[in-house]
Amino acid sequence: MKRAEFIGIATLLMALVALSIDAVLPALGDIAREFGVEDGNRRQWTITALFVGLAVGQLLYGPLSDAIGRKPAILIGLGWFTVGSLVSANAHGFETMLAGRVLQGFGAAAPRIVTVAMVRDRFEGTAMARMMSILISVFILVPVLAPSLGLMVLWHASWRVLFLAVLAIGLLAGLWFALRQEETLRERRPLAAASLGRAVVEVMRNRRTVSFVLAGACCYGALMGYINASQQVFQDIYGVGDLYPVYFGACAAFIAAATLTNSVVVARIGMERISVLAIAGLTVWSTLFLGIAAVSGSVLPLGLWLPFTAVALFLLGLVFGNVNALALQPLGHIAGLASSVTASVSTVVSLAIAAIVGNLLDGTVMPVLAGYALSGAVGSALLAHGRRVPRHPAKTPV
Repeated sequence: MKRAEFIGIATLLMALVALSIDAVLPALGDIAREFGVEDGNRRQWTITALFVGLAVGQLLYGPLSDAIGRKPAILIGLGWFTVGSLVSANAHGFETMLAGRVLQGFGAAAPRIVTVAMVRDRFEGTAMARMMSILISVFILVPVLAPSLGLMVLWHASWRVLFLAVLAIGLLAGLWFALRQEETLRERRPLAAASLGRAVVEVMRNRRTVSFVLAGACCYGALMGYINASQQVFQDIYGVGDLYPVYFGACAAFIAAATLTNSVVVARIGMERISVLAIAGLTVWSTLFLGIAAVSGSVLPLGLWLPFTAVALFLLGLVFGNVNALALQPLGHIAGLASSVTASVSTVVSLAIAAIVGNLLDGTVMPVLAGYALSGAVGSALLAHGRRVPRHPAKTPV
């Protein structure tokens, strides 16, 4: 298969998670009203539930793909994604809809995590970082376009149709993948509890990997906190109404610009240096605006919030592909399991950060700003620690 087609299949599969999140964002208010959810912050559970399923699924599909192959694992996940989409689309209560979202996330975890393992099967080091940056820069267009797609659906149909539309895209991706993508796993690993346990120990004992994973999780948590709160921030705080998808998409475009920039400069500057500069920049930038908001004693004007968000997202876009590649670099011999463990840990940590930010939302953007600043500071410290760890520690036999 040519590289261009591989990128197309991989980005479409990986974009299912982003599509399942961002297309639904404009519908959070409608969902809350239909199910009688009065607490404004509780509507964020619609997004959080998907990440709960994602965290569990990511831990499973990596070792499963090592045992049965990348293709079967992804197709099994797409099956669960189908079930979850149908449950959510036909739910008659908020809790049932959330259960469907958990299943959606559990199913979407397969294409999300196993696709990364497929990239690791084919590429290494800087080449892997460049490929991940290209993939991210392409599928990050989903947050740019998906909210507008969701809003257009809401103009003509119920929010339930959104889940069916996302499902249709997932089925199309699955068909393309099944017909065209060859198996990339060369050596299968038996799905044995003892072997998996030793492999998990190897991942968790690699201090360099753990430090980079947690640093990335801090940044991802800040991003998730912003995403979860974005509908309330733009529509409730700033009152932009139907322009919400436009503002959200315009800001998200800066992540795409950053990851594309990273794919061009990473070979010259290096993954570690870019990550260090980006996270440090995020910390300083967020702290500056947190101070401005604290001194002003009121909500930041939209004219300040938009440039802050654009720059913050650009800096985050410089982090994710590099930190993921750095974390997996010493673990190529257990790529599938390593991707699962690191992604699950990252998701759980980022969920906790996002939940704190979302629950503290109080009619101002202060909790979001504080989430960025504190996450950046902790991420910088973790990244500095990881860089001090030797690159090639001894491997634990698996």
